[in-house]
Amino acid sequence: MQRKKWYAIQTYAGSELRVKRQLEERVRELELERFFSPIPGNGSQELFFVPVEEVITSRSRRGRATEYRVPYEYDLMVKTNERVQRGDLIARRAPRHLEHSVEVTKVDSLWRVVVELVNRGEVEYLIPQGKGLRRDVRIGERVRPGLPLTRDTSDRYMVDVRGQIVVRDRVRRVTLVDENGHNEVRIIPEAYVPTRLKEGATLEAGAEMEREHKLYSRATGLIKVKEYKEKRLVTVQRIERRRLIPGYVFAKMGLDEDQMRALIEGLDGVIRYVGSRFHPLPIEGKEMHFIQRKAGMAEIPVAEAKRPKVEVEFEVGEVVQIVEGPFADFTGEIKEIDKDAEEVVVTVKIFGRETPVRIGFDGIDKV
Repeated sequence: MQRKKWYAIQTYAGSELRVKRQLEERVRELELERFFSPIPGNGSQELFFVPVEEVITSRSRRGRATEYRVPYEYDLMVKTNERVQRGDLIARRAPRHLEHSVEVTKVDSLWRVVVELVNRGEVEYLIPQGKGLRRDVRIGERVRPGLPLTRDTSDRYMVDVRGQIVVRDRVRRVTLVDENGHNEVRIIPEAYVPTRLKEGATLEAGAEMEREHKLYSRATGLIKVKEYKEKRLVTVQRIERRRLIPGYVFAKMGLDEDQMRALIEGLDGVIRYVGSRFHPLPIEGKEMHFIQRKAGMAEIPVAEAKRPKVEVEFEVGEVVQIVEGPFADFTGEIKEIDKDAEEVVVTVKIFGRETPVRIGFDGIDKV
């Protein structure tokens, strides 16, 4: 058996995972496992490796962020930078109970529309359900002063601010009178109104006035929490796994050339080994270090801090060396400089392809 070395198998972009599965099946069919170095995977040992990176796509066309308006009376069950799965609990409000006996004197069925202003403040509009809302009164729609909310375009129910609709739901306005004759009005979403809450009903102290509220995540992703005066805004940023080097599958193996050719012969989607069709060339140097770092087989360098920063020492078009992360030891050209985030975008060449890398100012040095 030859000394095991890293090799790259070229495929068609988009078929990397399918080719990886075919290659692993072929290795087991030919009983060649002993010629491969296992690569740590998702809780298992894999024989082939497809480098991927996780990208937050909250502002992309394919994956807009999912936002949740969480009032402060709710218990927040998640934290910033915590990962959640679809269906995980985000926030909870305990059931509400009466402190003293009351009589329900009136129950109105209403639409509730909440408009969020530019400064994140909110304005609430309550409209009788019999009026009916316009079709374009939807969550996410932007509104302006003078826009009617009802189908009959009544002047009584018009928006008088500029902003975006963040709530559109059915609620009950419940008027309560206690034994001392004091009135209290509560707005309760229909989904959380107890069945016995009706006009004329008498409710004793301790009776449930509003059922438990729970907010569940409608997406899988990364949590971000921002706090404002009237609420917390919880955002689930969708995470997408993208091919870091499209069109390649990697393995560390010790096969001879005849065995290597037999391994890929006839497999759908396989083009050739990097090198030539008949003489595969091992991956060495900085490209090999990059593959090992992405596979979790080598430590990722971390640059020393250079604070305090006084000014940007780099410029677009300058060639620099990367000194931290999986691409450490690569050189590339600066394409973008983000002074606010203290990051640059550097393009590096790997297997002849330009790959953009976003990295902090600390992670690059002048050549």
